[in-house]
Amino acid sequence: MQSIEESLLNQLRSKFGTDAQLNDSLVMLGIDSVGMAELTYDLEQMYKIKVDDGLLNVDTVQDLVDYVRQRQSQ
Repeated sequence: MQSIEESLLNQLRSKFGTDAQLNDSLVMLGIDSVGMAELTYDLEQMYKIKVDDGLLNVDTVQDLVDYVRQRQSQ
């Protein structure tokens, strides 16, 4: 089973065609508002979580990992 870090990095690489690293900014990776909408849907499906407004505070891939982990624990 992949860790959240591994699965998110793989998801970002396949969906956005970028070699994402944990400390990369989502904006730097080219993830715009449409990309965030797609990513939101994917996160809800992959991790069985409900994404809320807290996602707006996510700046880096590591922040995204932390967000998913926090939502899973609720």
